[in-house]
Amino acid sequence: MWMGVGDYSGSPKPIRIVVVGEKGSGKSSLIMAAARNTFHPNIPSLLPYTNLPSEFFPDRIPATVIDTSSRPEDKGKVLKEVKQADAIVLTFAFDRPETLDRLSKHWLPLFRQLEVRVPIIVAGYEVDSKEAYNQTSIEQITSPMMQRYREVETSIQWSAQRLNQATKVLYYAQKAVIHPVGPVFNQETNSLKPRCIAALKRIFLLSDHNVDGILSDAELNELQKCFDTPLVPCEINQMKKAMQVKFPQGVNERGLTLDGFLFLNTRYIEDARIQTLWTMLRKFGYNNDLRLGDDLIPYSSFKREADQSVELTNVAIEFLREVYEFFDNDCDNNLEPHETGYIFETAPESPWTEAPYKDVTEETKDGGLSLEAFLSLWSLMTLIDPARSLEYLMYIRFPYDPSSAIRVTRKRVLDRKEKKSERKVVQCFVFGPKNAGKSAFLNHFIGRSYDDDSNNNNGSTDERYAVNMVKESGVVANTDKTLVLKEIRIQEDGFMLSNKALAACDVAIFIYDSSDESSWNRAIDLLAEVATIGKDAGYVFPCLMVAAKTDLDPFPMAIQESTRVTQDIGIDAPIPISSKLGDFGNLFRKILTAAEHPHLNIPAIESKKKRSCKLINRSLMAVSIGTAALIAGLASFRLYTARKLS
Repeated sequence: MWMGVGDYSGSPKPIRIVVVGEKGSGKSSLIMAAARNTFHPNIPSLLPYTNLPSEFFPDRIPATVIDTSSRPEDKGKVLKEVKQADAIVLTFAFDRPETLDRLSKHWLPLFRQLEVRVPIIVAGYEVDSKEAYNQTSIEQITSPMMQRYREVETSIQWSAQRLNQATKVLYYAQKAVIHPVGPVFNQETNSLKPRCIAALKRIFLLSDHNVDGILSDAELNELQKCFDTPLVPCEINQMKKAMQVKFPQGVNERGLTLDGFLFLNTRYIEDARIQTLWTMLRKFGYNNDLRLGDDLIPYSSFKREADQSVELTNVAIEFLREVYEFFDNDCDNNLEPHETGYIFETAPESPWTEAPYKDVTEETKDGGLSLEAFLSLWSLMTLIDPARSLEYLMYIRFPYDPSSAIRVTRKRVLDRKEKKSERKVVQCFVFGPKNAGKSAFLNHFIGRSYDDDSNNNNGSTDERYAVNMVKESGVVANTDKTLVLKEIRIQEDGFMLSNKALAACDVAIFIYDSSDESSWNRAIDLLAEVATIGKDAGYVFPCLMVAAKTDLDPFPMAIQESTRVTQDIGIDAPIPISSKLGDFGNLFRKILTAAEHPHLNIPAIESKKKRSCKLINRSLMAVSIGTAALIAGLASFRLYTARKLS
């Protein structure tokens, strides 16, 4: 069907082909024979880099061929070249069986150990075709090795009498880079790999302009533009007739079905026309990993300062709402797991099966997603990895310019000056000492039991996310906001967030166990530390104290002391909650309100330099006042040493 092959649209840099093997296995001879089309019996033991121009290869891509030394003392140089290779040619000599043995006993295991994942071509050098050892074909000799090492793409014989085969070795090496078999085809099952199927499904659906599930003759011709060669009617009819014989369900009276499209591309690989498949994949922007290339992602559209964030636009949200409704077949506001799978059938994989997206939002009883949860996951992905979000929007066929799907919010420093924030996605950092109730708090936010430890990161200190939509009314509206809770895991030996990490915080809450005075003291220390780091870096944000576990008896003077201290530093009194009782006092709405008024609830904390001077002065003053007064004021001293005096 597809009649032509377009140019490779990847990197313009020459492809690096590294030739490796034992001494006397024909490494330098192979390079010289291919480059000059002549055989030289006396050549240097190590050739300099050989640059072959684009005109040398059918695909018009230049290559640099690198000879390697066989001396043991040069092993380090050889390994360095191998690690930088795009393709490797492994050589052996037919008249020296030990050079063949070394391929599977040394070189191939070494490449795996080094995690070198590039295509490998095996080149067998024939010294004299009249000898008996050449009667066995190279396919027979190398077949067991290729079965064990799937990274070996093919094996080729060459000799002084067949110089064109030397050129063919390098061509196959380059071809394996430009049109690799590994990413698209499983040679054990003779079938397309899942990522290739996903890419081809997306191409099929993008080409199916009238959305009837069939590629008509006109749509086939439009797709043929990938190859810069139009199809004539007789060629299309010939393809259809062949399809009816070999795969009847692949075609009908209206055109080519999706199954037929997949079958056709499978046949190209089996018929050694894999370049046809890759030409089409390249035209639609796919790289060797069968992901959309970075050049398709408009990175400039989300270039931002550290205190700016990225959100979905109304255009993107409306598109995602339509996607959700289309795949929610029974319209019950419950996108079941298999329905979510259908959405990402045209993506390399679902973006939400691993951290930090796995188990971060509210699920239905059968593991499904409501519209709110679905949109929340997209908002989270856009917030923490906008490039990934745009990539997956393109996989699910966002019909507009990708840059129209996102927007960059205003700097928080400007929000403070305006005394309001219009961010639709609010990120709240959740701090607190161990066993304060942070995880129970996040669990409640996404509809889980307070003692559910399924997402405790197995004791890891990695941050945990929870995301949900906080609705103004009973339905999802454009005025509703998405709240992202990020639990900051504190290590026992202390922590230090980077300035850039703190800049992403819209609101910080500090949770403590209201029945444990030491928990309260640690939470206050954390607030002072976090607020100071933020202030010194130029990033300040509202802070709230949260008194957890109010179902337990509070420690003595807990309410009075916590109220007084928070008043002293200019933030609201602690908000009481009980995860066990499900009593959260409208805390989630209060967090959003704090974010909407970024000039309020800013702790009056001094910078580190000023605090150090005052700490020394206060220590001297405390000694002069006396022990009794010092003990009486110990709780407030904890904050006073950090706060700004009026």
